[in-house]
Amino acid sequence: MKTIGKALTACSHFLFRFGLAIILIWLGYLKFKNDDSDFLKNFLTNSDAYHWLLTYITSHSLVLILASLQIILGILIATNNYAPKLAFWAGLITVVFFMLSISTTLTSDAIWLKGSSFPDLSTVGQSALKDLLLLAAAAWSTGDSA
Repeated sequence: MKTIGKALTACSHFLFRFGLAIILIWLGYLKFKNDDSDFLKNFLTNSDAYHWLLTYITSHSLVLILASLQIILGILIATNNYAPKLAFWAGLITVVFFMLSISTTLTSDAIWLKGSSFPDLSTVGQSALKDLLLLAAAAWSTGDSA
């Protein structure tokens, strides 16, 4: 049993780190491909904490910045074997990124389906659940790279 446990632990470390990297790169790519600027504009407009951003930058530009950041962070997290310091800092930035994403989502009315409450999550609410797991992966990856 200990041999199976060690093998699964080694496998999970690989999957957690590279799964996080692949998801970040993939979602960043999709932000370039699909125009999320209208969604982000509506989301930020209804956010008490971040609506001020739209006075300084267009939602389209913000989506491009976030997409670029996600791709760069994903690549840097994947370099842990060659550049653990870069992977550490990328992981730390990713933790902050997902904490901001989750806090913004959880303070939004868009988290629940219209006319429903717990446990009926909207697509935005389901995205918050995904971000919670990605936050855990980023936190683990950061600690593992330290």
